[in-house]
Amino acid sequence: MKKALIFLFFVSFFLLISCENSIEADCSQASVNRHAFAYLKEWYLWYEHLPVINPADYESLDKMIAVVKYREGDKLIDRFSYAVKKEEHDNYYAGKRYGMGMSMMRDEDNAIYISMVYPGSPAGVAGLKRGQKLLAMNGVTVEELDENEEYNKQHRSDADFEEKTDWNNVYNAENKGEAVVFKVLEEENELETTVYLDDYIGLSVLAYKVLEHDGVKTGYIHFKSFITSSEEELNEVFAAFKEAEVEQLVIDLRYNGGGLVKIAKQFVNLVAGDKVKGEEIIKLIYNSKHPEQNTSYKGEMLKNSLSGIKKVAFIVSSGTASASEMVINSLTPYTDVVLIGKTTYGKPVGMNSRDFCDQTIVPITFKYANSQDYGDFFLGMEPDCAAGDDFKHDFGDEREEALSVALTRLSSGKCPEKAAERRPKVRKTIEELIPFELKGMGKIDYTF
Repeated sequence: MKKALIFLFFVSFFLLISCENSIEADCSQASVNRHAFAYLKEWYLWYEHLPVINPADYESLDKMIAVVKYREGDKLIDRFSYAVKKEEHDNYYAGKRYGMGMSMMRDEDNAIYISMVYPGSPAGVAGLKRGQKLLAMNGVTVEELDENEEYNKQHRSDADFEEKTDWNNVYNAENKGEAVVFKVLEEENELETTVYLDDYIGLSVLAYKVLEHDGVKTGYIHFKSFITSSEEELNEVFAAFKEAEVEQLVIDLRYNGGGLVKIAKQFVNLVAGDKVKGEEIIKLIYNSKHPEQNTSYKGEMLKNSLSGIKKVAFIVSSGTASASEMVINSLTPYTDVVLIGKTTYGKPVGMNSRDFCDQTIVPITFKYANSQDYGDFFLGMEPDCAAGDDFKHDFGDEREEALSVALTRLSSGKCPEKAAERRPKVRKTIEELIPFELKGMGKIDYTF
């Protein structure tokens, strides 16, 4: 099954290791595991805590990684290291995806709404967008799909069982070009459109616009991932912000699990190049075996860097991690930064990947800090103003809860009363609320 995966923090490692895919011709799993474990003993941030194991005992690289990840007693400290097929890893950073290019969530009344759509994806081409309420798929209503799912579970063992159309079989995710007819409600209008499952490029920028709020030009951007194509996308957005002479920013990172450090550096420079020029905005610290690899990235003015930005509001959630947190942490000493939403994931460490035959290991190899040497937020970054993920409104819509709270906080310096008083309920994804996985959706994956 083809799935969209979210990967965290990758740094080009070309100066440190050979770019060869395998150390030797033997690509047996035992050999791959042995070389991967040797790599961990040399580069893993917590190498002193690696257990004594026989790598050949594990049938897969990911199972070996699960056993050796750093723990303190029963508490798992390393929630981040993983292994994956090389093709999937490479495709992620190239933006290559398959499916519909969308995700959906249920509200407190169990109604389903489209929560995210990649521009240019099959869903995006079909006209689907965040905020639309799902009524039916392929002519079967949401209520019928739920009821049929429950019926199929209860009666599957019956001698005369005939499977009904439910979420598992309402379309075939493995069939490239499969047509899926959506009936949705947008505002008060019922719409019907067809999505054709296919390959697509997952963009980083899902939305951006210039808002006029209380007489202040505010640049809004929803940024999904720090991948190779992000550089060009960010340059285009900030060129537009610069031309519009925006005075403050709302940066929406609520679904952004991280990515490339070089894109995080670019982002910081675009937001505050005039303030961070020459400053050590990002510091990477490796383990005691490799202090020579410790690196400081200095800020600089880029062609599209903004000048005079004093206020930045970040919309965040438990899905905000890694490079996203790096940008926030690096900007904090230089701008008035406020966080809107929910507590971030908490990942002040990063990875260097290494390929072994057709598999890739992505372990924690460094920690990072800002210019003030701060980087201790393993428990996440707390929001200044609470806000829920209002998926009933599109990104950039000033009626959307998190954006509305962000704009109020920027203009008044205070949180709206309700945002200051309450902690938002954690809204679960549709995949968590129904006992199956919707294949081909390109779902948001919060498993870091």
